[in-house]
Amino acid sequence: MTPLRGNDPAPLVAAEWARVRDDTGARPTALVLGDPTAHLARALHATGHASTTWSRHLTREQRCAPWPPSGPFGEVWVRMPRSSLEAAMLLHAGAARIPDGGRLFLYGANGEGIRSAPRHFPEGMGTPDPALIKRRCRVLASTRTHAPPHPDGLDSWEIRAPVDWGAGERDWVFYPGVFACGRLDTASALLIDHLPHTRPGTRVLDFGAGTGIIGAAILERHPGTKVVLLERDAIALVAAERNVGGATRVLGRALAHTQGPFDLIVSNPPVHMGSAQSLETVSALIRDAPGVLSPGGVIMLVAQRRLPVHALLSRSFRNVRTVADRGPFRVWQAARPPRR
Repeated sequence: MTPLRGNDPAPLVAAEWARVRDDTGARPTALVLGDPTAHLARALHATGHASTTWSRHLTREQRCAPWPPSGPFGEVWVRMPRSSLEAAMLLHAGAARIPDGGRLFLYGANGEGIRSAPRHFPEGMGTPDPALIKRRCRVLASTRTHAPPHPDGLDSWEIRAPVDWGAGERDWVFYPGVFACGRLDTASALLIDHLPHTRPGTRVLDFGAGTGIIGAAILERHPGTKVVLLERDAIALVAAERNVGGATRVLGRALAHTQGPFDLIVSNPPVHMGSAQSLETVSALIRDAPGVLSPGGVIMLVAQRRLPVHALLSRSFRNVRTVADRGPFRVWQAARPPRR
């Protein structure tokens, strides 16, 4: 699924600026960071720029990697991310990939914080100016004067914070932009509290594993369990590698990217893309789960109680039940019938 943010005009505004700007000289190579759409890349190509795109998220249309290609590039375009710390990280990475005199652009909607975004530009970049303001979006432009201060690399953005799922605090690795950065989210905590006992050799898939908290809780409580962490965010998967020893990590966005069968699937699935709600991911997970579960295998999902998870599960499973209900969240469980 391409993670669009509802009706998203920001890439269209950036593409318009790329086409109409005064660009009569050389055509520098361009790098586009974090934009799941092709609007800007097409506009750059149409105006004679060779361009490369980078995304941390695996989609149908884009490959992904945990860090942008080194370049160098003549200019870098950054799609405004959802967190200010991720914005600072991507702008720093962009500034490290252009020479002095190179241009760094940031584009996004007013509701995404673009008006206060100049404070996220790193040292070494000139004052960002609005190049285009349109449709409640902005394109900010800045010119590099000298190299940014921090080393270029994901490791320099590592965040460590304590998490506790009931067995005492553990030092946990996060990176900007990962789900529930710096904390154990309430929904995952509820699912962890109701995980079933697993015997050594049980195959468990954590779908949308993030930084690996649910998988780590299973391994800590039940050593010998074979845990697979499936995650489409390449940066989150790096954090999971740091956090969870003994698990298999898979970069993927669907059950087709794994090899079953599994005795247990657990998930706190993504159901929002920005402010827009999408059930596409959880619907595909539920639809495909019977095909990768072993006979008698179980799927456990946690989500907001207002979402139609029970109805979705009932389309693929007969024995759906609620095993936990706390605050705005519920945990549902369903099982594939055992072999007769």
